[in-house]
Amino acid sequence: RIDFYLLEKVRLVAVNPGERNYHVFYEMLDGMTDEDLDNFLLNDYSAEDFRITSCSGTYDRRDGVKDTDTYEDLVDALEVMGFSPDQQNDVFSIASAVLHMSNLTINPTKGGEECEIDSSNEHLQPILDLMG
Repeated sequence: RIDFYLLEKVRLVAVNPGERNYHVFYEMLDGMTDEDLDNFLLNDYSAEDFRITSCSGTYDRRDGVKDTDTYEDLVDALEVMGFSPDQQNDVFSIASAVLHMSNLTINPTKGGEECEIDSSNEHLQPILDLMG
């Protein structure tokens, strides 16, 4: 049983050189089947394509463990913890949306007094689709 788990929120915006962001992002991109990548709107993308996973330039784990192997462990762990298929789908949808959110662009308006999301950004529609 898991009672507490620390998630370093700062990792969402910055990581130290040589470190990676949350493992789940890399595991999904490397470990999902083509069908799952398609379902979660990650087809044709790699860790190098998202700001959140490419900001340090480090893509591989230091310990040599393959993300494809740990993705399988992640899915197994979700099942052991009692996550239903719908709940697992929600977890991966949210994580996929976060990947796309990292590539959103914000445009200044009214001389920089306000801003708006760039509606022509290719990552906006996947976020909307994934978040329902």
